[in-house]
Amino acid sequence: MRVVVVGGGIAGLAAAWALDRAARAGAAVEPWLVESADRLGGKMLTERVGGFLVEAGPDSFLTVKPWALGLCRALELSDRLVHPRPPRRLYVLHRRRLHPLPADLAGLVPRSLAALAGSSLFSWTDKVRMALEVLVPAHPDGADESVGAFFRRRLGRAAVERLVGPLLGAIYGGDPDRLSLAATVPQYRRMVSRHGSLLRAARTLSGAAGESVFATLAGGVGELVGRLAADLRRTTVRTGCPALEVDADGAGYRVRLADGRTVSADAVVVATPAPQAAALLQTVAPETAGLLRTIPYAPAAVVSVGVAREQVGRPLDGHGYLVARGEGLLHTACTWSSAKWPHRAPPGHALLRFYVGAPPEGVADGALAATVLEEARPLLGLRGSPVLVRVHRWEQALPQYRVGHLDLVAAIERDLDRLPGLAVAGAAYRGVGLPDCVRQGMEAAARVLAKQADRAGP
Repeated sequence: MRVVVVGGGIAGLAAAWALDRAARAGAAVEPWLVESADRLGGKMLTERVGGFLVEAGPDSFLTVKPWALGLCRALELSDRLVHPRPPRRLYVLHRRRLHPLPADLAGLVPRSLAALAGSSLFSWTDKVRMALEVLVPAHPDGADESVGAFFRRRLGRAAVERLVGPLLGAIYGGDPDRLSLAATVPQYRRMVSRHGSLLRAARTLSGAAGESVFATLAGGVGELVGRLAADLRRTTVRTGCPALEVDADGAGYRVRLADGRTVSADAVVVATPAPQAAALLQTVAPETAGLLRTIPYAPAAVVSVGVAREQVGRPLDGHGYLVARGEGLLHTACTWSSAKWPHRAPPGHALLRFYVGAPPEGVADGALAATVLEEARPLLGLRGSPVLVRVHRWEQALPQYRVGHLDLVAAIERDLDRLPGLAVAGAAYRGVGLPDCVRQGMEAAARVLAKQADRAGP
């Protein structure tokens, strides 16, 4: 049984690795992995430049979602795991001042009014409005709504602009007034359903003592890509080889490649961004292709800047800052990478990583980096010229989970159910972070194997 995985990002790699493991365990499966780029990993790209360790895309993963951490352990990378260094302080830029996030947050919600009272991020009027959340009734029905509408109703406008919006924007890169609550943070609606209030529910949650909920590898996330690729022992890997079309071929499929070859397959896992998946599936699953085209994406850029430590005028006493809505800046966040993670900069230097959520079209990399640096100079007391500048652009950085997104994904899955051995996986569907993409890739591999087994019979 040949299974072709199209797309060598983390979801496709996880799917291929799961199939490879099945083959090594004795399953009659022949995995293929086809990737259009000249390398595997997608947005997971780590570079070493002049003693700096630069992440072009994601720099870490959540450990409370177990799939990426479990994959690291299965690949014998446990001794390479690192966690953020203290202090784990994060700031929010509001009215051109850096304010510490309120202490003792339970995700997006303060655990205590005392911690909220001491925050300089909110006025007393804002704090009173947030404290009155215990009196706000639950939503009258269970319909999906935007993240912004939910939190604005419960905690007020300031909480959305300076807390919820910046924190979720760092993960999903979208407008909270368009992001789906059900697809991004459904746990907050469940908290209200169970406790009648976010603040009441937050008080029941355990504190933030112990290890951080984030981790990465000592050599960056690219280390995971390298180990995964090296462990594909039974898999035929083709890089620099775009797939153009998936079509039915009797009881199986044909995958047409850009080099003129056609690969026959019993099953196919499509692990590309939604627009590319739509083009691939147009012939074999036109309804799915139409649905996939409705999933929007947001572009982004990452500007990494290396400087001598004395060029930074303020203490890097935390992990960085998020930019509140309405500040009018091009960059939306800055990670103090060398303060957050060990071994990110050579001795006596600092590495700063700026996230640009909507890079303007037609602006060259140099001009983009210059604009971001000018914005950051008064905030960080930056002086002189940097010793390193790296710009990485992603035209399809993050899929946007609009209100009703889970209904859309359910419709895609229903249509694909009629095509045994065909599955999709990746950030476009049920989670954008590394753990969710790993999970979806492995689930897709298990799904096509199970459906093939069902079709083959006893």
